[in-house]
Amino acid sequence: MKRLSLMVALACLSALSVSAQDGSKLGITLRSEQESYSLHSDIRLVFVRENQGQQDLLVPRQWGWGVMRTEIHVFDTKGHEVRTDFLADELPPPPQPYDFILLQPGEFVGTHMGGAAKEFVNGPGEYEFVVEYTSYLSEHYAREAMKMPSVPFWSRERGTITSNRIKLRITD
Repeated sequence: MKRLSLMVALACLSALSVSAQDGSKLGITLRSEQESYSLHSDIRLVFVRENQGQQDLLVPRQWGWGVMRTEIHVFDTKGHEVRTDFLADELPPPPQPYDFILLQPGEFVGTHMGGAAKEFVNGPGEYEFVVEYTSYLSEHYAREAMKMPSVPFWSRERGTITSNRIKLRITD
């Protein structure tokens, strides 16, 4: 039982950031502007990508919201994922070289995102929010079509990064 608990704890810690073979490492953090929202108000979330590695790292400026890009997952108190009618789906336009940010070690870039509480939950209660980030650009496209420099680039091939979980209370 202790071994299982240790394995679960390690899996949770490693989910916060992903390292690549070249030593680059990207992390994502989620936070909310408030701990409680009304079901009839907007929820405001803050997302931060941080270069947690020891070398410079290129990331796309656009987050690319939607399935297999930047996804927000919401779970109820029983651990079941909440499903609503809302579907966040944004396909960013083809990027230009100026659509990338060079993050030095320890630097970060973030954005705000919000929406009606009913886009995230179906009713009042306690919920956990988590974000999964996957770059929408492939390494091949960035290097070949865009002629990106040889600086490490956080591409789709590097996998999905999962943020910390935050708890929010939704009132009536």
